[in-house]
Amino acid sequence: MPGTTRCRPRRQVLGMAALFATMPLLAVRQVFAEALAPTPSQPEGPFYPRTLPADRDADLIVVTGRPGRAEGTPLYLHGTVRSTAGTPLAGTRVEIWQCDARGRYHHVDDGGAAPLDENFQGYGETLTDGQGRYQFRTIRPVAYTGRSPHIHMKAKYPGARPLTTQVYVAGDSLAADGAFLRSFGKEARERLSVALEPAPDKEAGALRARFDIVLVIEA
Repeated sequence: MPGTTRCRPRRQVLGMAALFATMPLLAVRQVFAEALAPTPSQPEGPFYPRTLPADRDADLIVVTGRPGRAEGTPLYLHGTVRSTAGTPLAGTRVEIWQCDARGRYHHVDDGGAAPLDENFQGYGETLTDGQGRYQFRTIRPVAYTGRSPHIHMKAKYPGARPLTTQVYVAGDSLAADGAFLRSFGKEARERLSVALEPAPDKEAGALRARFDIVLVIEA
């Protein structure tokens, strides 16, 4: 009957409301928490700074007190940090670190032969804004012996499970990482890969990439 068809959606909505009314609050939260999958984690690696540098802002291309700028292609890495329920997490501390355009980390344990690019900061951190957004200006990651191009990242928010992961470039060869990346599975590798596109509103030749982070709230 015509009237029956029109009423069905309303009955479904009322039925769902009644179902949630009988569920414990924790269970209701869990239903919505499953809407977003947490960002896959990856190892920290050996080159996280032992002591954070004096200049550790979100612009890794310019070092305070130095007249030059870093070698490499400028990359604007941006995104949002949200909970699994989709809530923007303002005030999340986001950190990144990576090698310079010569394949060197600014770390005492990096014994590479190439000279360091002293104009590259190597590490940066920022806090997400009121809408959970962050942005860094860094360089397009490059490969070095034994590793595909990547950027290390941490995200920390009060009451959330801390995240340590690595970001890769879609289309770059990941052969250098071999079994290491395969151990995380294809889905994780795809979720940790970002597409690069031109950033014509920035400096000449600059690129941009978006990497959204999803954290698990524990408290």
